[in-house]
Amino acid sequence: MKILPYYLVHRCIIPYTYELQPKQLMMDVRSFTTDFSLLDNTYAYKYTNSILFNDIVHYCDVIHRRTDNINVNYQTTKCVQVLRRFISLRSKDETYIQNLAICSRLNHSSNDYIRYSRFIWGLLTPSERTEFINEYILDDEMDEQV
Repeated sequence: MKILPYYLVHRCIIPYTYELQPKQLMMDVRSFTTDFSLLDNTYAYKYTNSILFNDIVHYCDVIHRRTDNINVNYQTTKCVQVLRRFISLRSKDETYIQNLAICSRLNHSSNDYIRYSRFIWGLLTPSERTEFINEYILDDEMDEQV
């Protein structure tokens, strides 16, 4: 393993390690890790990774329907709003994103489902993650107790 040049380490890398990150970003990172570990534990115990992935995708569709006040053909706009948060997809047209969303739902191994679940989970806001947990985990547990 080669050592990085002194200039690169001390002038380009080290200054970024001492910069404070915004509180909102740090809250988002903490929310992601704690909430996803809760999800992972719950779905690993009761369900499978593919069910977790499908629930997250379904939730994204529901978010889109709630936040879009215009009459739109929902069959053609599934998850587009959430997937556009990914920087590489911001400039892509809706058809490209739809094809990506459809392809990501088909033919995956167990590891792919957990990877895609983490990807979409990271695109959700902390409040959307909390809402997902309330609807898909806590409500489910309440239904089981009744």
